[in-house]
Amino acid sequence: MLTQHPHTSGEVGTFYNRHTDVYDSALGGNIHVGYWDDESDGSPMRAATDRLTDLVTERVAPTEGQHLIDVGCGHGSTAARIIAHHAVRITGVSVSDYQVEVANGRPQPADLPGRATFRLADAMELPFPDESFDGAYAIESLMHMKDKEAALGHIARVLRPGARLVIAEHHLDGELDRPDAARMAEAHGFFKFSLTTDLYRQLLGEAGLRVVDHTDITENVRRSYDSMTNAWRDAAHGETDGETAREWQTAADLGGWFFAVPQLRYGLLTAVRP
Repeated sequence: MLTQHPHTSGEVGTFYNRHTDVYDSALGGNIHVGYWDDESDGSPMRAATDRLTDLVTERVAPTEGQHLIDVGCGHGSTAARIIAHHAVRITGVSVSDYQVEVANGRPQPADLPGRATFRLADAMELPFPDESFDGAYAIESLMHMKDKEAALGHIARVLRPGARLVIAEHHLDGELDRPDAARMAEAHGFFKFSLTTDLYRQLLGEAGLRVVDHTDITENVRRSYDSMTNAWRDAAHGETDGETAREWQTAADLGGWFFAVPQLRYGLLTAVRP
């Protein structure tokens, strides 16, 4: 929810590190939302966030020996789950040196089916040759990027023909009402960078990718929102630095508003490079 900084050092880095850690605590060891089958599903947060990872992985459809790119890898929890069940290589990229350090520090026992490595890189300027990867996924990372057109163009460029990109993302279903649009324009972090479903489809098409599926799972992930806003509020109350506490409180207040906007949706978009 908070503004993503391209390089994390000094005081800015300390705040970004806390941002990652607060997400981790709120979301059961992952830093993306969870998925529950229905209202009667009593799964704990960790099981629900792992299930979201599994849904994304199913759509990527990895096969043995493939090389995947994790766009906005966070602290590596998603890749760790995938390589525990699939014999693939994963390269994760993040603009946070803290996240990359944590991700590379995760143990990878020799008996794991797959392997993962992580590096500091900007998805809007991916440093890989054309057609380097057999598949890609981006879980709640594109929403932080100001230039989604550039990011999607680079992702498409590094995918081999036939490769899939799966995006798990908050997006807007139609335009916001004028007061909400004005508030979003003043908001921090990904609020002002959220796109409509139609615009995502347009940008994917312009990048040379063909959308083959869009599944709306808003009601299945909604239970995550209270956990997130409560975590930001708790972080504000526990913070001794006044400016940082205000940042957390702002995130909590904006989160409470944004998650209640009727146009807010959460979906899984699957696209293929022809």
